Amino acid sequence: MEGNIPSDLEILEDIYYRYHKDFRKYAKKDPDRIARIRVPIEVEDVAEACGVEEDMIFGRIFYHFNKNYSYTNTDGEVTSFFSTEKFEGLSVNFPLVASVLADKYDEKKKYETILLLVAIAVVISIVSLLVAFFV
Repeated sequence: MEGNIPSDLEILEDIYYRYHKDFRKYAKKDPDRIARIRVPIEVEDVAEACGVEEDMIFGRIFYHFNKNYSYTNTDGEVTSFFSTEKFEGLSVNFPLVASVLADKYDEKKKYETILLLVAIAVVISIVSLLVAFFV
């Protein structure tokens, strides 16, 4: 597989939209997984959708996302982004995925706003220069 390296945003979007229905359909009576917030994922499917090898996605989720988005609360309890459960396999903390994805959207929006302001400033500068030279 060759192509672009997927961004964190692209990986998170794929996980969120691919598994949102699974998160929502959790049944309190006769549940199909240990906890509602933990949603099993198929790394192979995410990798295929992102156009990279399975190991690349696993490594990004397990090493990069876990390091950056897992946290320890004041009681010392660890909330991990990604885990491997003996009976469920690989899973993500779905509300944490949604939270990180929302933060990524905010970052993207800020970046796009700054880029737009810079473009407007450049256009104003060019117009000013043209007016100064030709008037």
